[in-house]
Amino acid sequence: MRGKRGGGVCAAMVLAAVSMTSCTGDGRSSEARAFEEALRPLSESKSFRMAGELRGPDGSRTAFDARLDGRGACAGTVGDAESLLVGERVWTRWADSALPALVSRLAGDREVPELDPVADPALDVRWTAVELLRGSYMVTTLPGEVPESEGIAPVCRTGLLLAEAATGGGDVVSGPVTVRDKERLRPLSRTVGPVTIRVYVPERGGPKARLAEYQVEGGRSVSTRFSDLGKPVTVRRPDGEQTVGSGDVMAVLRQDGA
Repeated sequence: MRGKRGGGVCAAMVLAAVSMTSCTGDGRSSEARAFEEALRPLSESKSFRMAGELRGPDGSRTAFDARLDGRGACAGTVGDAESLLVGERVWTRWADSALPALVSRLAGDREVPELDPVADPALDVRWTAVELLRGSYMVTTLPGEVPESEGIAPVCRTGLLLAEAATGGGDVVSGPVTVRDKERLRPLSRTVGPVTIRVYVPERGGPKARLAEYQVEGGRSVSTRFSDLGKPVTVRRPDGEQTVGSGDVMAVLRQDGA
């Protein structure tokens, strides 16, 4: 009887060792605990910095660097633009050299059209839109008509969602170890509906978030690293600066199809 009982204990230990997910005393998996612990510093510190890359369904990649103030506002850069979010409004100002490509994206062009050297620029709606935006902040009340009009807002809101994920529910699975910046990291993923949040933690040691990814079905994603946790951030509206409403810019561009 002892032999059989001992064999049963050994078999149980083997099963536990090869199980992909182990449970803790409260019924949650150790992966879920590690996932939440890795993101908890974001929710506790409130303010922090995010630096990484936005990826579109068309494969486009846009670098960003944002600082969140812990009260829903944030400011920073996205691509060639400086941008800030306060409440439901976002202000974005692009470098002059980036305006022709921006206007083409706002207009839905597949390629940046070449200017006709003999055409009257005043009759070109894209030229008109570029002049409206030159030196001005484009102001958008969310949601914007097109993704480009929302500036840094998607980054800021993703940061808040990542912080909230520290107290969320759902299963977490561990993926194969990968090497990022010469460090061996283990990805922990939680999928809820169309959204997958993936946190990369060191293969050994405590679960500290080295990198996080927020992916939405359809190809949009944010990949980011965090720093300056708890460092105070002040976000001020650009009062007194030249502005133009995104609706006014889009109205000009719609004249092209009128």
